Amino acid sequence: MQDVTVQATNKAYLQAIAANNYEIPDDIDHFSFARALLANLASPDPELRDDLSSIILAAGIISQQKVTQRQLEELLNMALDQDHLFYQIGEIGTDSVFMRSFSSLIIASILFNDSLDPHLSSATITMVKEKLFHYALEEKDWRGYIEGKGWAHAMAHLADALDECTQHPRATGTDRREVLGIVSKLATLDEPLYHEEDLRLAKIPYHIILGHQVNDKAIAEWIDMCAISRDLDVVSWTRITNAKNVLRSLYFLLHWDNMAPVITERISATLYKQDEVYQETKRSTEE
Repeated sequence: MQDVTVQATNKAYLQAIAANNYEIPDDIDHFSFARALLANLASPDPELRDDLSSIILAAGIISQQKVTQRQLEELLNMALDQDHLFYQIGEIGTDSVFMRSFSSLIIASILFNDSLDPHLSSATITMVKEKLFHYALEEKDWRGYIEGKGWAHAMAHLADALDECTQHPRATGTDRREVLGIVSKLATLDEPLYHEEDLRLAKIPYHIILGHQVNDKAIAEWIDMCAISRDLDVVSWTRITNAKNVLRSLYFLLHWDNMAPVITERISATLYKQDEVYQETKRSTEE
C-alpha cells in the first residue's frame, strides 16, 4: 500500500487523479487519503489546495462514496474541529484562513451528498449549524482573492455550508429561521464584500423561499434585519452597502424566476427606503 501522506502532497499524482475524472486508485486507503488531503487545505499553494485537494476530496471521495458512513461522519467532525474550521481562529491577514475557509467547503460537500440519501441525524445537522454559527461570529478574515495564493473566500464558503445546512432534509423550520438570523449578521458586516459574496449569501434565503420552508413572516422579519439605519460614518455606509447588495441579489434571483412577488415588493420597498436620502437630494436638485 502506498504512503498516502506522500501521495497527497505529490501534485503530479493528484493531477493524474484529476485528469482521470477524480477516480482514486484502488491501492489507496480512501479514508487515510481523505485525511491527508484535508491537511492540504492549509496550503497557500492554490493548485494544491483548491484545484486538486479540495476537489478530489469532494468529487473523488465524498461524492463517489469512497468511505463508510462512520468514516464520513468522522471526516465531518474533523472538518468542524479546532484544527480545521477553527484553526487559528481570530487571525487576520495570515495563511491560516485557507484551512478555515476550505474546511467550510468540505462541510458543504458532506452535507450536500448526505442530503441525497440522508444518514446524518437531526442532532448532527443541529450540531453542524451551531458550529457554523460559532465560526461565523469568530472569523475575522473575510478576504476574497489573495494575490499569489488564490481564493480565501471564507464568506462565500461559509455561505455554501449554511445553504447546504438549511437544505438538508433533517433541517427544521427552526434551524432555517436561525440560519436566516446569522445571514442578516453576515449581510451587515462592517467589512466590504466585493467578490460576489452577496450572491452566495442571497442563495440561502432564495432556496428557503423556493422550497416554502419558512412562512412569509419569517422572511419579512429577515428583510427588516437587513435594513439598518444610515449614519454618517464609513462603517455604517459599508454595512448598508453590503446589506443592499445581498437584498438586490435576492431580488433578482426571485425576479428572474417570476416568483414570490410579495417578497420582491418588500425588498424593493426596503431598498427604496435605504436610498431615500438620494431621492431627497434628487428632489432638492430638481427644485
